[in-house]
Amino acid sequence: MSDCAICGGTGFEIVVRDDREFAKTCACRAEGSKGPDIFERLRVPARYRACTLANFESASSPQMRAAWEKAASFAAGYPHRGVSAGLGLLFTGSNGIGKTHLAVAVLRELAESKKVRGQFWDFHELMREIRSSYNPDVRMTETEVLDPIIKTDILVLDDLGAWKMTDWMNDTLFYILNQRYVHQRPSVITTNFEDKDASEIRRLDQVGGDASDREFLVERIGNRLRSRLMEMCVVVRMKGTDHRVHRQHYNQSGALDGPPPTR
Repeated sequence: MSDCAICGGTGFEIVVRDDREFAKTCACRAEGSKGPDIFERLRVPARYRACTLANFESASSPQMRAAWEKAASFAAGYPHRGVSAGLGLLFTGSNGIGKTHLAVAVLRELAESKKVRGQFWDFHELMREIRSSYNPDVRMTETEVLDPIIKTDILVLDDLGAWKMTDWMNDTLFYILNQRYVHQRPSVITTNFEDKDASEIRRLDQVGGDASDREFLVERIGNRLRSRLMEMCVVVRMKGTDHRVHRQHYNQSGALDGPPPTR
């Protein structure tokens, strides 16, 4: 990304009104933020291109409403300054409750309303893409793969922990997220694994029951990476109805015979 003489490459110009500082979108971002190819530039898969803040079903529980409010507040307040500069979001919760919907909705809102540059990456796809850079037939270096991910304004990393982390995967992901952290570039991350620290997990193991049989985020990604996530993200815990179950029932009961169900 070439640096702009006005914003220095940040995409935002600081202006003063009534003795207060405000960030406004720089003129260098005025082009290319909308249009039919916006989703290609953001790398949003077709499945999630209808996801917006407006059509997220947030009334199913107070916790879901709180998650929507946190996402909307994050988008409205971007770019964040002071102690919140570079702070991102970590959505946690079970399958099918809308974590990816909110993450994509934030990315889309920022791209359309504030001309922010961003990228969506599925965790496993990202690891495969980086690993493929070691293949001499691909003719693409690791740096060429990593630099756009590290330097994009907003990174959405979906389904963190879906695969067991090897040492190489852990080191690579830590490098990406740490570089974004030190340069104050927010990341929006989703995971199906609940976050608890090691002491809380030990307590659950001692108590026993269903909770002791579950696997938690730190057990998937390790202490070092979890610690970095806690520094760079606000944890947004989500609990609600699995909409995929509803979709499965619909698919098996004549999905092609009528209009799709609404969420």
